[in-house]
Amino acid sequence: MPTELQSRPQPRDGRLARSGAGELAQAGASAAALEGVSRSYRAPARGGLRRRSRGERAVQALGGMSLAVAPGELVAVVGPSGCGKSTLLELMCGLQRPDAGTVACLPAVLMPQRDLLLGWLGALDNAALGVRIAGASRAQARERAGALFAELGLDGFQRARPHELSGGMRQRVAFARTLLSGKPLLCLDEPFGALDAITRAQMQDWLAAVLARERRTVVLVTHDVEEAALLADRVLVLSPRPGRVLAEIPVQTPRPRARTAPAVLEARRRALAELGMGATA
Repeated sequence: MPTELQSRPQPRDGRLARSGAGELAQAGASAAALEGVSRSYRAPARGGLRRRSRGERAVQALGGMSLAVAPGELVAVVGPSGCGKSTLLELMCGLQRPDAGTVACLPAVLMPQRDLLLGWLGALDNAALGVRIAGASRAQARERAGALFAELGLDGFQRARPHELSGGMRQRVAFARTLLSGKPLLCLDEPFGALDAITRAQMQDWLAAVLARERRTVVLVTHDVEEAALLADRVLVLSPRPGRVLAEIPVQTPRPRARTAPAVLEARRRALAELGMGATA
């Protein structure tokens, strides 16, 4: 189950303000909102074991992060490596606590970078795992997961073990498991980062089509600026660590959209410029 992943160590004095769906709806608020959020970790002092006696150093992943995501919106987050993108998703899912600031989100589920499929289960049982953990019988869980398999292009592979599936098919199974959580907020962490370029492009088109039918709010972390512009309603560009929002770039054309759409190309250009890569784009 994606939300059962072990999070990084949490500070005892960290503050976490989380609201249920009812509270957010009554307030007319965002599906997810962070205000002034900071998060730091303890890391070994430079020099490794030979300098252990000198203690640890603080590494600040996020600093003064504020953002809001509207219900039904798909927001993509891009930024340099180590700027706190994965930390941001874990905070939204309640897997970490901030050192400062507040986090208020609808119930959320995390799809991590790796598919984390269980090798001894077939594809159908892997997709249904969260439903089983929630208390459904095996038959009920399989019925719910099976209804998605044809839609996700997995029909005929219900009994296949993970090692018998392609990379793209494994990611579809992982996405089915995420959808079956029933959570209104999906946090996707580099879902296609490990795929080859052709499969990645196919999966991007597939995901765009699926999300066009799903009434969910999505926060997508990616290193691929084109992927962000292609899939998102809005692209958030983060600064180098400690991460904060440098720019918000709307993509003003309906989803799903063509890669060559002017709005996609313009959003890509602007995001690359904010990342200091405009001259080479």
